[in-house]
Amino acid sequence: MKTSDDGVKLIQLFEGLRLTSYVCPAGVLTIGYGHTSAAGNPIVKPKMTITKDEAADILRSDLSRFERGVEGMVKVDISQNQFDVLVSFAYNCGLGALKKSTLLKRVNAKRFDEVPTELMKWSKAGGRQLAGLVRRRRAECELWRSITGGEPDGSRVQPDQPVASKSIAQSKEANAAAIAGGASLIAIGNDLVPLVQGASNAAAVASEALGRPIVILGIVILLASIGIWYWRKRRLDEEGA
Repeated sequence: MKTSDDGVKLIQLFEGLRLTSYVCPAGVLTIGYGHTSAAGNPIVKPKMTITKDEAADILRSDLSRFERGVEGMVKVDISQNQFDVLVSFAYNCGLGALKKSTLLKRVNAKRFDEVPTELMKWSKAGGRQLAGLVRRRRAECELWRSITGGEPDGSRVQPDQPVASKSIAQSKEANAAAIAGGASLIAIGNDLVPLVQGASNAAAVASEALGRPIVILGIVILLASIGIWYWRKRRLDEEGA
């Protein structure tokens, strides 16, 4: 059994397309729709480029291993759409994860109505629920429930708009960083006001300021606060990507 065009489009939608090789968060050279050298040819090299058609061909080739894996694990008759969902899941989470999952047990027990619930359990990474994975699992659930194949109708595979779990203003870490940064600015300002008033030039102010422990500590706290705030914002942006 092969993945249908609907299934391939769903996988392409959520994997994303990169025509120039890049290093993924795991430190592995990647290209196309998530292709790495571990999947076989082509071997991914730095600054390597491919065309969109080549990326589609590579994905089809990569999917063959997952198609064989799913066929070997599933012991009951399933529809084309259901097969596509299991291949998408395996491509995203790994054949090993599918093999050990309650999801597969539900499939082989023909408890098909319970499969969407099991799919939605796989929406976390590092213990945190990610909006991108939630959208992918929802799309897989909708395709699983579909009886017939055919072209995607948009509403079935189109993901929801990305929504992070909270805004930057609701983040405790970001708020704490902002408060600490503000407090450090106030402390630096209070310490420098008398110095500025009695100094003859800016160079003298800077030289003496950098020799004061409270100024140095305040600068360190301020820089750390900015770093924490920016890091938290990036994490929330990624969650809603």
